[in-house]
Amino acid sequence: MSRRNVSIVVSLVGVALIGGTGMADENADDVLLNVEWAERAFDAASDSLPPFSFVYDGRQSSEFLGQWKRAVEAQAVDATARRRVLTFTDPDTGLEVKAVCTVYTDTPGVDWTLHFTNTGSADTPILESLKALDTLAQPIGADPILEQLLGSVAGATDWLPMKQPLAVGQPVAFAPQTGRSSKGACPFFTCAWDGGGVSTAIGWTGRWMAAVELTEDGLRIQAGLQRLRALLRPGECIRGPRILQIRWSGGDEWHGYNAFRQTMLRHISPRLDGEPVVPPIAHLSTSFYEMDDGTEADVLAHLESAKGLGFEYFWLDAYRGRDRFPTIGHYVLPVEAEVDAKRFPNGLRPISDAAHAAGMKFLLWFEPERICPGTLMATEHPEWVLIPPPEHMGHGGMIDLAIPEACAYVTKYLQTAIEAYRIDCLRIDNAVDYDVLWSIRDAEDADRAGIAEIRYVEGLYRMWDDILAAYPHVFIDNCASGGQRIDLETCARSIPLWRTDATIVPLMEKDYNESAIRNQVITAGLSRYLPFHTSGQMGATPYLFRSGFNGGISFCEDIRGADYPRDLLAEAIAEGKRIRKYYGGRFYALSDVTTSAQEWCVLQYHRPDEGDGMVVAFRRHRSPYSGFDCALHEIDPDAEYVVTRSSDFRQEAPQRMTGAEMQPLNVAVGECPGSMIVEYAFAQ
Repeated sequence: MSRRNVSIVVSLVGVALIGGTGMADENADDVLLNVEWAERAFDAASDSLPPFSFVYDGRQSSEFLGQWKRAVEAQAVDATARRRVLTFTDPDTGLEVKAVCTVYTDTPGVDWTLHFTNTGSADTPILESLKALDTLAQPIGADPILEQLLGSVAGATDWLPMKQPLAVGQPVAFAPQTGRSSKGACPFFTCAWDGGGVSTAIGWTGRWMAAVELTEDGLRIQAGLQRLRALLRPGECIRGPRILQIRWSGGDEWHGYNAFRQTMLRHISPRLDGEPVVPPIAHLSTSFYEMDDGTEADVLAHLESAKGLGFEYFWLDAYRGRDRFPTIGHYVLPVEAEVDAKRFPNGLRPISDAAHAAGMKFLLWFEPERICPGTLMATEHPEWVLIPPPEHMGHGGMIDLAIPEACAYVTKYLQTAIEAYRIDCLRIDNAVDYDVLWSIRDAEDADRAGIAEIRYVEGLYRMWDDILAAYPHVFIDNCASGGQRIDLETCARSIPLWRTDATIVPLMEKDYNESAIRNQVITAGLSRYLPFHTSGQMGATPYLFRSGFNGGISFCEDIRGADYPRDLLAEAIAEGKRIRKYYGGRFYALSDVTTSAQEWCVLQYHRPDEGDGMVVAFRRHRSPYSGFDCALHEIDPDAEYVVTRSSDFRQEAPQRMTGAEMQPLNVAVGECPGSMIVEYAFAQ
C-alpha cells in the first residue's frame, strides 16, 4: 500500500478502516481503489469535474460548474461506511445540485444519488439530459469488453449473459422498454479489461438509459434518465437515479462479480432480523390450477397437501380477486372489497390462519398500481387514476403515485391488509405500460416533461419504505410480469421470487425440462449481481427441483394426488435447507451459459471464510455427454478436502482429496437429464 493511499483512506473514512473493521485482506486493494476514486470524484477542488452531468439553460454542466459555489461535507455512517456530500450552487438562479455519496469501507463500492433543489424565488431555467453517472474510466487495460444480461421479456433468453468487445468510436447504448426498469435491458452491467474493470448498477424504477463508449482518452460510462426536460419551481426538489459502482483490479472478471455480490449482501439487500432476506421454500397453491375458479376449499386443499413436507411459506397468487384476472383495481378500503365473496365467503384470514397453524408463513399477491376501467378505485377516486386512450389500453391504467394523497391511500391499504390477513411476505406485481402513461403527463406541459415520472418513482419508494418500517417482520417480493422491475433501488427493498414469466408456458404445457433450462440460465446470469432470486418450477426429481432452487424455490406443482411422490419432495426440500448456506457465498459459472438442451450447466458456490462450497451440475435432457471436468475456483492445491457427492438426495460416502486432485473435478451424471451436487470442505 502506498503512502498516498494510506493518506486518502485516513482523510476519507478515518482510522477505523486501518484499525480492523473485519475487511478481508483480499478486499483491501479493491476497497482502497474505490476510496481513492471517490476522493477524486467527489472533491472540493474547483478544477475537477464530478462523475455526473446535466444540461442547464442549454449549456453542458462541464462548462459552468467550475464557477458555481462548491462544498464537500464528510459524514460518518457506521463502522463500514462513510458519506461525502458534494454540493454545487448556482449563484444566479439558486439551483442546488447535491450528490450524496456513500463509500463502503469493508467491501468495494461507491454509491450515490443526485438531488436538485430550486432554492431561488423564481422558476429555474430548463434542466435536461440528466446523467447521474458520466465518468471517464482511465487508465484501462487492453481488450475492454462490455458484459451485460439480456433483461426480462418473458422469453427463453431472459437474463442470458452476453459479452461485446468495445472499439474506439463505436458507442453502445441501451435502455429498458415501457418504463419498467429491467424489461429488455439490465440495469447491472460490467466493463472489464486486462487488469481490472468496473461494475455499475442503476437504481431507477422507470425510464433509465445507459451508454458505454471507448475513446482515445479512456472508457466513458454514462447512465441517467431517458426523459427529463423541466424547470423547477421555487422550493421544489427532485432526485435522479441511484448509482453504485464497484472497481476492481486483476484479470478475473469473477473477482469483480463477487465483489459486487458481497457489497449487495452487506450493504444493499433487504434484511430480516439483521440477516439478508433469503428466498423461502414456498408452495404456490392454486396458481397454475384452479386460478380464477379457485375457492377457499381449493386453497385449503393445497395447503393440506403441503403439510409436513418442510415448506416455509404458503403462497396465494393473483387468482382470487373480485373480477377475473387480469381485471385489477379494486384496492380500496375496506380491504375485503377486493375479495370475491362467493369464492372466499370468509375472506382471506382463514387461509392465513391455516397456513400459520401448519407452521408456514403467508405470502399474498397484490398489484396495487394497475387500475382497470370500471373498478372500484377508478370509480371511487377517479382524480387519482390515469387511464390511457383505447388504442393504448393494454393492461389498463394506473393509480398515480405521484399524487401524495393517492400514494398515502395505497400505503394505508397495504398496511391494513398486512394486519388483517397476517401477511408475512407482500408480493407486489406490476404490468403497467408506464411509457404510455408518463408520456401523457409529459405532454401536459412541455416545460415539465419527466417530473411526473420522478414523482411517481419517489412515491413508489416512499410507499415500500413506509411499509417495511411499519412491519419489520415483512419482506417484499418484487414481481413485474416476472422480473421486469429489478434494479438497484427495488433490490434494496425486495427480492424477486418470480424473476421471469418465461417459465409459465412450459410449466402450463408440462414441459418441465424446458422450464428447468430457463431457470438454470437465469441463475447462471442474474447471480453475477444478485445472490437471491427464484422462479416457478415443478417436479420433485433432483434435476428439476435443483434447477429451480436458488437458496429457496417457488414450487408450483399440484401435490394433492395420492400417487404424488411426497417422500421424494420432502427429501428435495430437506436438501435445499441443507445446501442453502452456500448460496450467499461467491459464485462462478463453470460452463458456458446457453439455452441449448445438449449442453451442461455447471455452477460453483464458495464460502471463503469457511473454506467450503459446492458444485451444482446439470446434464440437460439432450446432452450426449455423461461427464464434465470442472475447473474450480479458490481451491488450495496443498489442502486436504472432504468431498461428498449427491446424485440423488442422499449423500454418498465422503472422499478425501487434495486440492490438486480436485483440479479438474470430474462430475459424472449417468441420467439424462440428471444432476449432481458435489460439496467440499477443509478436512479436519
